[in-house]
Amino acid sequence: MNATKIHILLIEDNEADAILVQNDLQQAMGDQISVVHTERLKSAFELIGKQSFDLILSDLTLPDSDGITTVNLLRKNAANIPIAVLSFRDDEKLAIKAIQAGAQDYLVKGNLTKGVLSRVIRYSIERKRIEQNIQKAQKRFQTIFEKAPVGIALVNLRTGKFYDVNPRYAFIVGRNMGELIDGNQADIIHPDDLVSYQNEIDFFLDHEPIDYKTEKRILQPDGKIIWIEMFIVSFEMINDKETCYLCMIEDISERKQLIENLRHLTTHLQDVREEERARIGREIHDVLGGSLTVLKMDLDWLSKKISANPMHERIKSLHELTGEAIETARRVSVNLRPNVLDNLGLLGAIEWLVRDFEQRTNIRCSLKLSLPHLTCHNKNQETSIFRIIQEVFTNITRHAQATQVDVELIEAQDSILISIKDNGIGIDQTKSSNPESFGIIGMNERAQQLGGQFLIRGAPKQGTFVSLKLPLAITTTNTGELIND
Repeated sequence: MNATKIHILLIEDNEADAILVQNDLQQAMGDQISVVHTERLKSAFELIGKQSFDLILSDLTLPDSDGITTVNLLRKNAANIPIAVLSFRDDEKLAIKAIQAGAQDYLVKGNLTKGVLSRVIRYSIERKRIEQNIQKAQKRFQTIFEKAPVGIALVNLRTGKFYDVNPRYAFIVGRNMGELIDGNQADIIHPDDLVSYQNEIDFFLDHEPIDYKTEKRILQPDGKIIWIEMFIVSFEMINDKETCYLCMIEDISERKQLIENLRHLTTHLQDVREEERARIGREIHDVLGGSLTVLKMDLDWLSKKISANPMHERIKSLHELTGEAIETARRVSVNLRPNVLDNLGLLGAIEWLVRDFEQRTNIRCSLKLSLPHLTCHNKNQETSIFRIIQEVFTNITRHAQATQVDVELIEAQDSILISIKDNGIGIDQTKSSNPESFGIIGMNERAQQLGGQFLIRGAPKQGTFVSLKLPLAITTTNTGELIND
């Protein structure tokens, strides 16, 4: 500011006052300023049209204007130039009115000192610069608000009242902006999602997280249902009692449909795979297993007829090898299609799986059941639950280095909870969220298809905890308690 001259327009019809003000200005700022003087508002506007000014010093009472009207006219015709009012009246109320009308300062003639003038000039210009920056920022925000590709609304979440909505928000929910302003945000939520929406809003208001995201259905006036993703952040205080929240929404109906189609496809592929595995398992068990059994019987017969060595030893070796092949075929057949599900039911199959795992790995297992009877409404659901537990045991065998595994099945309110805890090295959380951890991804997908929740977490040297939470609606149970150790 010291290197560039400050151009001041002085509007004063009293010649003596004008000379005094110019002298005061020169004493306060010296060569840093240049002053152009005019006596009327009309001529001031002509000067403003011809050259630029950094500050306007204006008397309120002029031949062609008087009082606050002078400030209003200056603000209208010189909106970008800061204004400081000159008055002979030391009137606080008048000063407030002048500031409210758009003046940056109010100066009383006769009280102008070097320090006051220097401060007024610099502060008025700086305040105007800040004001202009704020206006630019507000304009940028308004442009972003109106043109944003996502729906944005300013809402009082406690009452649901809209303060403002952008066109995209109105388009997504299928209503006009005026209708939304007169209504309530809860009005657009699908009736089946209204309770969960209100519970989530109450949670947000009680805990005040930095931000919050949820998915809900919207019911449009024509009856069409769409899915939206809503992102909520605290925005500003309207007054001491009201907080305005920024709600951003995006139509995710297409994404939801794609995910649903993908889930149906995954379910279909899993069903096809299970059917193929069952077919191959039956072929191995019935055809290959049957042929190997006949071969073993014939070798047993030959071993009794031929006692001379080395032929007897050779037949005996083939007999043992055939027995191992039969056991391998049985194990492969069971892994392809666990016939224990058909023979023992889901609960019995889980017990068998735990005991088989313990025998094969020599890892001590405890099984606690509070559900002596557990049956799903269809075989595919039972197979999915069995496969999830089977995959958990596979991961324990490969990675956990555990010596103890605890399995528990309990009924909790409206769900069945299956938990598996080992005392191994603990899963790394980066691996549990790794997109290439196909086993975990597969367990997650199976759980989602069942309408359940799959959770896996671990800590170094503290083992891994896996839980599968299933809705009670897909099962029938008889409660009781059975503990195996």
